[in-house]
Amino acid sequence: MFGQFGNCRLARMSDGHYCFLRDLGPVKGGKGLKHHEVIVHLTLRGVVEFSRRLLVKIPEDRARSSSATEITGDSVTIR
Repeated sequence: MFGQFGNCRLARMSDGHYCFLRDLGPVKGGKGLKHHEVIVHLTLRGVVEFSRRLLVKIPEDRARSSSATEITGDSVTIR
């Protein structure tokens, strides 16, 4: 979860709400402008959407970590 917040900063958007942004790099020919990705909008709606993404991601991570692979002779067994 905390990997999402690497290289992030808190920013105030032009409409007045706050969000966490991740800078993606300079805009080609943009004279110092940078592309950015909004990680979390700090509004009620944005926090709810972010929470939903986390709740979906956690079971997927557990399913990946619980599957194990056994190799015996010529066969491969995935549990």
